[in-house]
Amino acid sequence: MRRAYALLNRWFDRIWVVTLARAADRQARVAERLRGLDFHFHLGADQADLDLEALSRAGSYDPRRARAVDRHGRPMTPGQVGCAISHRQLYEDAIRSDHRRVLVLEDDVVPDAAALASLPAALAELPPEWELAYLGWTKFEQVTLGDRVKRAAYLPLAALGVLHWTPRQVLRLHPTPFSPNLRRAGYHHCTHAYAFTGSAAGKLLAEQTPVAHVADHLLIHLVLDGRLSAFSTRRSLFAQEHPPGGPGSYVGSSANAARRG
Repeated sequence: MRRAYALLNRWFDRIWVVTLARAADRQARVAERLRGLDFHFHLGADQADLDLEALSRAGSYDPRRARAVDRHGRPMTPGQVGCAISHRQLYEDAIRSDHRRVLVLEDDVVPDAAALASLPAALAELPPEWELAYLGWTKFEQVTLGDRVKRAAYLPLAALGVLHWTPRQVLRLHPTPFSPNLRRAGYHHCTHAYAFTGSAAGKLLAEQTPVAHVADHLLIHLVLDGRLSAFSTRRSLFAQEHPPGGPGSYVGSSANAARRG
């Protein structure tokens, strides 16, 4: 993985690993996994320290809008708010520091050594106008016949306004072929390994002011709207030790995670 890490070091202006001040055990494990990668820890917002009512009064978090943008009308959990704030801080930093390309990892990220062999080709295939690239993700690893049937059923419902999505958003749900090692991104979960450009940072920050989107739903929202030039690697290059909502997750309960998709 040294060659892959050396390439990432050259390619990105900044590599962040999002963590919490209290997560020393995770930091130790991920530092070992990412040995050779020139990353910086970002100590994000911890749900244990958040007062959601105070954030709402200050205009930093909008619970009413959070319900409105969630396709099931759910509120954000404190863990989801903390995660969203943490990633939002990175978009602010990218703009403030004039970073052109930023890689974001989370502290439970697990590199796939075999998959990372395709990294040089995948990065070389990104077009000049790319803004978002998923290097690790879940959902629609393969688009099945059942997925296509479901999307076809969604289209008339979206046209009638029954769904939270518009017909154009429904048409963008599935990733589509782009190059040998890339797909145009569709609806993907997780923010444990993704890259963004300076232009994307401005769009992400604007949409997340005030905070109203779960971190990965923010990306989904802009991708399905067609407001980001977004891609995913054909194969996920990074997995996650603690999927959101599962044991050890800092984001929320398993009940909330089970209803995300």
